[in-house]
Amino acid sequence: MTLFEHLAELRIRLVRCLAAIVVGLAVGFAVYQPVLDFLIQPYCELPEEIRFTARIDNGCQLIMVDVLGQFFLVLKVAAVVAVILVGPYVVFQFWRFVTPGLRPVERRYAIPFLVISHLLFAGGAAFSYYLLPIALRVLLQFAGDSVVSLLGANEYLGFLLQMMIGAGVAFEFPLVLISLILMGVVGTAGLKKHRRLALFLCFVASAIITPTTDPMTMVIFAGPLIAFYELSYGVAWWVERRRRKL
Repeated sequence: MTLFEHLAELRIRLVRCLAAIVVGLAVGFAVYQPVLDFLIQPYCELPEEIRFTARIDNGCQLIMVDVLGQFFLVLKVAAVVAVILVGPYVVFQFWRFVTPGLRPVERRYAIPFLVISHLLFAGGAAFSYYLLPIALRVLLQFAGDSVVSLLGANEYLGFLLQMMIGAGVAFEFPLVLISLILMGVVGTAGLKKHRRLALFLCFVASAIITPTTDPMTMVIFAGPLIAFYELSYGVAWWVERRRRKL
């Protein structure tokens, strides 16, 4: 293909992605309320003495102090829905665009790589979602019983998305490590030599992603990262053993 043919192909892919995003946003606006209820469920699970109760009949509410706050909240929730629904399609369009430039061995590994990447990111986001009540319980009681937190809806949602995205990115760690192992950049000797440093960095990453001060939350979040590192070590051992047989 010539340069202009590549540009025309790129334009087609971008238009399709844009159309899919618009459809995803429309779906997000349609299902906004149940999605928001799901996202604030960790806050609703907290004891009533921790969260502020505005109404007796519905004590699970977040406040809004900005005139345009509710509009941007709906837009943010719709964007979350659009990313979840349209993300795989956008990745597929990108895959179809770069496929002609890949070698057969790269095409063979690319699809499993993309699928596993999505699964790991979703697993990290889900893990942080179910860990969120523990983090909120610590943070909202940090100043004592004389202080009651009035959580803004946008601030809460931003905090939740920060944790979920951070956890999703952190759960990509084994995929990156295994890719380096398959390329021969990292081996069992290097993983064993730097194990202590890697374990320390797992706790550092856990402290960054979970902005709480209690060690329990950090240990719970660091556990999967450490398990991923040990799994990568097992993969490196298996790859090296197979290469020696060849």
